[in-house]
Amino acid sequence: MGRYALAGRMVARSGLLDKWLHTLNPDEDQAWRVVLRFYATQGRPPQIAEIATTVDVPQQDAAALLHKLQLRDLIGLDPSSGAITHAYPFTQSPTEHRVQLNGHALNALCAIDALGTAEMYDTDVTIRTQCRFSGEAITVSTAKKGRALQSISPAQSVVWYDFAYAGNAAASCCPLIAFFCSDAHLRNWLDAQQPARAGARLTMPEALELGRAIFGPVLREAVRTAP
Repeated sequence: MGRYALAGRMVARSGLLDKWLHTLNPDEDQAWRVVLRFYATQGRPPQIAEIATTVDVPQQDAAALLHKLQLRDLIGLDPSSGAITHAYPFTQSPTEHRVQLNGHALNALCAIDALGTAEMYDTDVTIRTQCRFSGEAITVSTAKKGRALQSISPAQSVVWYDFAYAGNAAASCCPLIAFFCSDAHLRNWLDAQQPARAGARLTMPEALELGRAIFGPVLREAVRTAP
């Protein structure tokens, strides 16, 4: 089912894949890494001045790099201030998915993003979230630096992976990719959706596999295409 979800993602999100088709240039790649590592070390995204200092470019060039990353749907920027609002897998806006990472409590954009953070940062995380249908608390912990699951509560929890995409993932598919405490609650939620949703129901191991496939490689290579 994890492979089916990846295949469905490729078909339904062709616009996103077009944005991720080309390799980042070295400065874009470094700027993206700075953003992602700031979340892990500082619990927040960097300011433009901090990116400029780290990448060793003028601030206006740092701002231009961030704009290019936004065009690729790798980050989001506030239209007024230019500040970073999100960088997959994290967002500055409150969400139902809280990830405990290196002593920081971070908001993940969706269930798959939350599950992908552990291997991405080569550490283990605890995710505190809730059933999208009932609001019941769900807790998931990883093991082996994100390569396995340590615990799931409730044990029968599943993930809905929605295939929607329009413009950017944060505003289209991410709000619909969620945890459910049981198959029954997922079915109840799907039955109430108008129009009907297209996507995949994933067990927690399948959802972890998908998160690893998307986010695991992000910080491994010096220069690469987007995840």
